[in-house]
Amino acid sequence: MTRYFYKETGMYIDWDQLKSLPEIDTLIDVGVGPEGTPDLYEKFKNKKLILIDPLEEAETFFKNSMADKGAVFFKTALGETDDEVIINVEDSIGRSTILDVADINYEGDPIEKRHVSVRKLDDVVKNIQLDRVGLKIDTEGYELNVIRGAREVLKSTKFVLAEVRHNHESFHGVYKLHEFVKEMQDNGFVLSKILTAKPFIADLCFEPISELML
Repeated sequence: MTRYFYKETGMYIDWDQLKSLPEIDTLIDVGVGPEGTPDLYEKFKNKKLILIDPLEEAETFFKNSMADKGAVFFKTALGETDDEVIINVEDSIGRSTILDVADINYEGDPIEKRHVSVRKLDDVVKNIQLDRVGLKIDTEGYELNVIRGAREVLKSTKFVLAEVRHNHESFHGVYKLHEFVKEMQDNGFVLSKILTAKPFIADLCFEPISELML
């Protein structure tokens, strides 16, 4: 875990704040990528772990590194309605996105386009007993859609870590930051931590206002 401030770029990184996350019983990792989220897995290593990602690269990571640790994996994208969409697979797999990349965020054409299913998080985990949940979301501009399909899960959630877009021009049709914050507020959450602030994105932590007022 690291804490940096880069004066040249104005970039701020403080992953040490993960140490102060609330205790949970289940960690849901949405947008696993090819390497997962090791800092969170280590912090909550004795907790139930649910991994969700539509790409086979993430499924391979799960099979090779996480299946023997008791994790479960769902190969699907998440959104606010059931659907089938095309995901643009980037050379850097973690940049793969359902949205179209704008010029200011362009690093090269997709290497592949794949059809993937979209489901609501509430439906994906409806048969799993959830108590205290930690939810991490990194879906390259689709975070608001994920939240809108997770209203039931949020009722049991103690924190949401989301890589949120604060530059709404980095993807065509992406949400604006205030829309994401408003959706979280409507579900009873407020911003509690800023873990990183970068040119197009910020890693933000939201917690239930009822918990913070205790």
